Amino acid sequence: MRSLMLGLVVGVIGIILSLFLNNSEMIMYALLIIGFIPIIISGFLSGAYVSGDRVRGNYSDSKDFNERSGWSTKLFFFGIPCVLAAVVIIYITK
Repeated sequence: MRSLMLGLVVGVIGIILSLFLNNSEMIMYALLIIGFIPIIISGFLSGAYVSGDRVRGNYSDSKDFNERSGWSTKLFFFGIPCVLAAVVIIYITK
Protein backbone atom coordinates (compact mmCIF):
# COMPACT_ATOMS: atom_id res chain seq x y z
CA MET A 1 0.00 0.00 0.00
CA ARG A 2 2.96 2.34 0.48
CA SER A 3 3.77 2.21 -3.20
CA LEU A 4 0.19 3.13 -4.12
CA MET A 5 0.25 6.05 -1.69
CA LEU A 6 3.63 7.18 -3.03
CA GLY A 7 2.25 7.03 -6.57
CA LEU A 8 -0.79 9.05 -5.50
CA VAL A 9 1.43 11.67 -3.87
CA VAL A 10 3.58 11.98 -7.00
CA GLY A 11 0.45 12.21 -9.16
CA VAL A 12 -1.22 14.85 -7.02
CA ILE A 13 1.98 16.91 -6.89
CA GLY A 14 2.14 16.68 -10.68
CA ILE A 15 -1.45 17.84 -11.05
CA ILE A 16 -0.89 20.75 -8.67
CA LEU A 17 2.30 21.77 -10.48
CA SER A 18 0.54 21.63 -13.84
CA LEU A 19 -2.16 23.98 -12.57
CA PHE A 20 0.37 26.57 -11.41
CA LEU A 21 2.91 26.33 -14.22
CA ASN A 22 2.29 27.46 -17.77
CA ASN A 23 4.03 24.41 -19.28
CA SER A 24 1.71 21.59 -18.25
CA GLU A 25 2.81 19.38 -21.15
CA MET A 26 6.23 18.93 -19.57
CA ILE A 27 4.62 17.75 -16.32
CA MET A 28 2.28 15.45 -18.25
CA TYR A 29 5.16 13.83 -20.16
CA ALA A 30 7.18 13.47 -16.96
CA LEU A 31 4.26 11.74 -15.23
CA LEU A 32 3.80 9.43 -18.21
CA ILE A 33 7.47 8.46 -18.11
CA ILE A 34 7.42 8.08 -14.32
CA GLY A 35 4.30 5.92 -14.65
CA PHE A 36 5.07 3.73 -17.65
CA ILE A 37 8.64 2.77 -16.76
CA PRO A 38 7.62 1.02 -13.51
CA ILE A 39 4.68 -0.65 -15.27
CA ILE A 40 6.96 -2.01 -17.99
CA ILE A 41 9.50 -3.22 -15.42
CA SER A 42 6.61 -4.81 -13.51
CA GLY A 43 5.67 -6.74 -16.63
CA PHE A 44 9.23 -8.02 -17.02
CA LEU A 45 9.38 -9.11 -13.38
CA SER A 46 6.03 -10.88 -13.56
CA GLY A 47 6.87 -12.63 -16.83
CA ALA A 48 3.99 -11.08 -18.73
CA TYR A 49 6.00 -10.69 -21.93
CA VAL A 50 7.10 -14.32 -22.32
CA SER A 51 5.31 -17.63 -22.83
CA GLY A 52 4.36 -20.01 -20.04
CA ASP A 53 7.27 -22.41 -20.30
CA ARG A 54 9.74 -19.51 -20.18
CA VAL A 55 8.12 -18.11 -17.03
CA ARG A 56 8.36 -21.44 -15.30
CA GLY A 57 12.06 -21.68 -16.15
CA ASN A 58 12.80 -18.22 -14.76
CA TYR A 59 11.76 -19.06 -11.20
CA SER A 60 14.05 -21.31 -9.26
CA ASP A 61 12.00 -21.61 -6.06
CA SER A 62 8.94 -20.19 -4.34
CA LYS A 63 10.97 -17.56 -2.46
CA ASP A 64 12.20 -16.11 -5.75
CA PHE A 65 8.67 -16.16 -7.15
CA ASN A 66 7.26 -14.38 -4.10
CA GLU A 67 9.99 -11.75 -4.17
CA ARG A 68 9.53 -11.01 -7.87
CA SER A 69 5.75 -10.94 -7.50
CA GLY A 70 6.03 -8.51 -4.60
CA TRP A 71 8.28 -6.13 -6.53
CA SER A 72 6.07 -6.44 -9.60
CA THR A 73 2.97 -5.51 -7.62
CA LYS A 74 4.67 -2.58 -5.91
CA LEU A 75 5.96 -1.14 -9.17
CA PHE A 76 2.59 -1.56 -10.85
CA PHE A 77 0.73 0.16 -8.01
CA PHE A 78 3.23 3.02 -8.10
CA GLY A 79 2.90 3.52 -11.86
CA ILE A 80 -0.88 3.49 -12.23
CA PRO A 81 -1.63 6.70 -10.26
CA CYS A 82 1.09 8.55 -12.17
CA VAL A 83 -0.39 7.57 -15.52
CA LEU A 84 -3.89 8.45 -14.33
CA ALA A 85 -2.63 11.85 -13.13
CA ALA A 86 -1.20 12.47 -16.60
CA VAL A 87 -4.60 11.63 -18.12
CA VAL A 88 -6.25 14.06 -15.68
CA ILE A 89 -3.81 16.77 -16.76
CA ILE A 90 -4.75 16.12 -20.40
CA TYR A 91 -8.44 16.66 -19.61
CA ILE A 92 -7.81 19.70 -17.41
CA THR A 93 -5.73 21.53 -19.99
CA LYS A 94 -8.15 21.00 -22.90
